[in-house]
Amino acid sequence: MNKKPQNIDIPDDISYVRDHIVQNETGKLSYFTKYQRFGPSCEDCASLVSNSSPTLCMISCFAFSYAQETIDLAEHIKKLRPELSIVVGGAGVSAYPLYFIRDTHIDFAISGEAEIGLKPFLKAMFEKALDFESVPNLFRNSDSQITRRKETPEPADPLNPDSGIRTLRYTSGNEIMPVIAKTLEKKDLISFSVSLTRGCERRCRFCSNFLCHGHGFRKASLESVAPLVNQLSIDQKKRLLVNFEDDNLLFASEYLLEVMHLFREKSGSVSFLAENGLDYNLLSPMLADRLIEAGMSKFNFTLGSIDETVLEGQDRKGSKTHFESIVRHIASRGLPVLSYFICGLKDDSQESVANVLAFLHNLPTLVGISMFYAIPGLLDFSDTAMFDKFCPHRCNGTSANPWYGKQGLQTNELLTAFRLSRYVNLLKSEIKSEIEMQLIEKIQKEKKLFTLVKQNKAVEIVPAPGTDNEMVGMVLDKIRS
Repeated sequence: MNKKPQNIDIPDDISYVRDHIVQNETGKLSYFTKYQRFGPSCEDCASLVSNSSPTLCMISCFAFSYAQETIDLAEHIKKLRPELSIVVGGAGVSAYPLYFIRDTHIDFAISGEAEIGLKPFLKAMFEKALDFESVPNLFRNSDSQITRRKETPEPADPLNPDSGIRTLRYTSGNEIMPVIAKTLEKKDLISFSVSLTRGCERRCRFCSNFLCHGHGFRKASLESVAPLVNQLSIDQKKRLLVNFEDDNLLFASEYLLEVMHLFREKSGSVSFLAENGLDYNLLSPMLADRLIEAGMSKFNFTLGSIDETVLEGQDRKGSKTHFESIVRHIASRGLPVLSYFICGLKDDSQESVANVLAFLHNLPTLVGISMFYAIPGLLDFSDTAMFDKFCPHRCNGTSANPWYGKQGLQTNELLTAFRLSRYVNLLKSEIKSEIEMQLIEKIQKEKKLFTLVKQNKAVEIVPAPGTDNEMVGMVLDKIRS
């Protein structure tokens, strides 16, 4: 609702990142320079809710790192409407529902997918057709006593032998409600975000997908997708851009191609993205060609790591040879490639980071870095009590928290890797300004990281604070060789 974000103080619990922030920093090697809130304040949101005279307030928490904002919003609403029942849900809640429900301002928490818990909850709330103990995936705060439905002993997810630990029930394919949402419209462009699938058959230890959606991969039926596409109102003079938000679309590549065909029938000028990333292990040159011919305009890949020890520790499979062949094939077709690696996993080291950066430097792809962040319930972080000891803001990737203690990469190493990944992209840039050329030369000569700042309408080169010079030298040497 506000066009401009509001700058706010960096939370005390991640105050350590302040040492890495450069005031007035600019340019392609930048770390973040400010902490921001988008949209109205909690107080204003609460007033908007209260003024609408609701019978029920439901708050969706997108990720556990926003748990504190969710609780703060509930508190402000309760101050204005103490009688109002507040329900929280979403992926953040599904990770650790007890964290939310034990707060006195929250009455209910629904874990997992809305298709499973929401309809029976509303029946119990308004129609009294069910009691709350019969609602799947529900936690209830009643007279300061936390209760939840007692599940049957049958596993919630037959594909997950450990599902007895988490007693959620998940959707089947015909229960999934596909989402096609318009996110942007300009004079010559209409953009849609699409979500069609749930779950993942793999069990990578760094991934939290299963906490909300389970381990069985399911997809919405084409019979439910086609009417949504057909009813879209699209100006044929405008270009159509469709971004698939799904994590694992290549598990169902033929299905994906059929959905792309539905959109192409709707509009003659359409291009596709999958910005959450595609699994290169599931891609062949032939399939890549089919996707390109269907309108895929860019390939985002989730590389994870190229270090075998790191991959084995995360129960993740990978092949440098296959990855390289796929990237080079797509680049030969003239399409851009962006490859994300994860930094800060267990067994990660300066050497493994330097190797992946040098490897990606030599390929026709831009480099994306995802700093690992833990949330409650991940396989290496199943003791949820540890997350009671600090603010959830640490569970943002940009917080660069050292999740594996002294044995893992530290904050300064993570942020050094962050800047180095941007340095590699600067090297790949076809057009460089004079100051950028000077920046590159200074970094290579001194084997230290520098960055750019705006000073009195001019741009100057200054040292990047808190970086690890040993890692910098290692990466520069590997790139040079």
